Amino acid sequence: MIGPQTPSPPAGPPPASALIACRVLEAEIAALAQGATHIVRREFFDIGLHDQPSRLRSLLAGAIGRAEDDPAVQQVVLGYGLCGLALTDLAPRRCPLVVPRAHDCITLYLGSKERYAAQMRDEPGTYWYSPGWNRAQRVPGPEREAKLRAEYAAKFGAEEAEALLELEREAFAQHTTAGYTDLGLPGDDKDRRYAERCAGALGWRFQRHAGDATLLRDLLRGPWDSERFLVVRPGERIAHAADASIVKAVPARAAAPPPAP
Repeated sequence: MIGPQTPSPPAGPPPASALIACRVLEAEIAALAQGATHIVRREFFDIGLHDQPSRLRSLLAGAIGRAEDDPAVQQVVLGYGLCGLALTDLAPRRCPLVVPRAHDCITLYLGSKERYAAQMRDEPGTYWYSPGWNRAQRVPGPEREAKLRAEYAAKFGAEEAEALLELEREAFAQHTTAGYTDLGLPGDDKDRRYAERCAGALGWRFQRHAGDATLLRDLLRGPWDSERFLVVRPGERIAHAADASIVKAVPARAAAPPPAP
């Protein structure tokens, strides 16, 4: 069983939905979406694309368009947080678009934007580890450094590789704690031990945070209440909200008029 029980779903079946999500959550989504027959399409994108927000936005816009071209789809659900503002300006043309009020995937592991905000306030030096990030070896630790050393040495030579690695270490210098969270899936203990080992290698404190599947489960199944989710209607687009709501819907930009003949 994953995380605490969720509230009872609303009466009636949820709308036929297309799910578009990051692979960092693929295992958790597979577990939580078992039997969710209303999810009629699934499309996943590679981990780490939030480092390239414009590219991620373009990929998501294309996936939303493909989902809306499917007449069976009545709603599109995004398994993403704001992710470096990548979600801004996404605009559905036919189906409601559901997004969680979340800065990133860690909110979906912790279960609420309030818990995430409190953790970031109380432990600002935390670097977050999770099963998907660990398996991709995108987190600071011995494996990431060894991989980067080999890549840099092949491109620039051994001496330049060490200089680049030192810059990498400096980029993580503000962190003091490895925070780890999961949803209790089989194999998650192995990922927790990996995060502990990375913390030891980096000289960081290790802190485990019990995951809460409520937000991710409800993203997949409903209810999609306005406190936790934003529903963007056709004619609207996603914008960043500079408050605790994180995202908001605003009127879609009008198309530019055609040039004069």
